[in-house]
Amino acid sequence: MSRSLSNKTRDSKRYEKARLKIAKFHGKLKDARTDFLHKLSTKIIRENQTVVLEVSEAMFLGW
Repeated sequence: MSRSLSNKTRDSKRYEKARLKIAKFHGKLKDARTDFLHKLSTKIIRENQTVVLEVSEAMFLGW
């Protein structure tokens, strides 16, 4: 899709249609990723009583 957009003349009607098509696709992709992460986090929380996040000091020491 992006390749077809690059072949269009800027500010033309076809360029705008292709741009909107790409934007719609990226929006759907973003929504699918967000939905997956939300479902995964909900599943993890429901299966476990507590979830602990540890920040490693080694990350700050430059290891």
